[in-house]
Amino acid sequence: MMEHFGRRVLFVAILLAIMTGCTGDRISIIEDSDVRRIVRLDVESANVYVIEENERRLMIDAGNPGDEDRYEALMRQAGIDPAKIDYAILTHGHIDHAGTAASFQARHGIQVIGGADDQSIIAAGGEVDLCPTSMIARFLRMTLEGSRYPVFKLDRAIEMGGPGIDLAELGMSGRILPHSGHTPGSMVILIGRHAFVGDLIRGGTIANETPTTHFFMCDLEENQRRIGEILALDGIEQWHPGHFGPFPAKAVGVYLAKEIGD
Repeated sequence: MMEHFGRRVLFVAILLAIMTGCTGDRISIIEDSDVRRIVRLDVESANVYVIEENERRLMIDAGNPGDEDRYEALMRQAGIDPAKIDYAILTHGHIDHAGTAASFQARHGIQVIGGADDQSIIAAGGEVDLCPTSMIARFLRMTLEGSRYPVFKLDRAIEMGGPGIDLAELGMSGRILPHSGHTPGSMVILIGRHAFVGDLIRGGTIANETPTTHFFMCDLEENQRRIGEILALDGIEQWHPGHFGPFPAKAVGVYLAKEIGD
């Protein structure tokens, strides 16, 4: 029994090394136009995005707890002053998306926006029951048991039954859409031709720009329906997930057709 357990732990360690240790902390420029600048900050495969437009700045998601200094270092490398970020929008309340939110909120006065229906997840520090979608995911869940992030209060909670928010309210262009495919309070952020989709979908651990079902999903059918709704929107060309990616909308359509066909 102990030998079997040891093999499982070794397997998880190898997998995590593939997923995180080989990538390093990275900066990617998603868009740099006359309209806006979008930068992706990747710390151990947890993507945080910073959008600069109309002299306003917002970050999408907040990575794992304890990684705030690493994200701030990447921001400064990219010419972004974290003290000048106005808003942080969380796609959902899981630990690898909301983990540094309390720190950024306290350090820099960043206003944190999230889904109202994820407030119970946030109150629990992200410690929730996860629904693994594969054997690998079941092993990964073992490494997350008991993990929590510092609890914080949302500055603005988006009701899931409503139309969302026009980012013009924040001085920028785009929309925040309630999209409860991954958690009850999940949201998708649409900016220009880009969709920031959190964990509706992820990139592959080896083929990073290949759309793949996320490790944890409690209602696959509902999640597929939500993916289809985003695909049906006009003008969205690029999908940016919380892990790995990005990928063109066409590739997401191929993935969804295969999943539905299966």
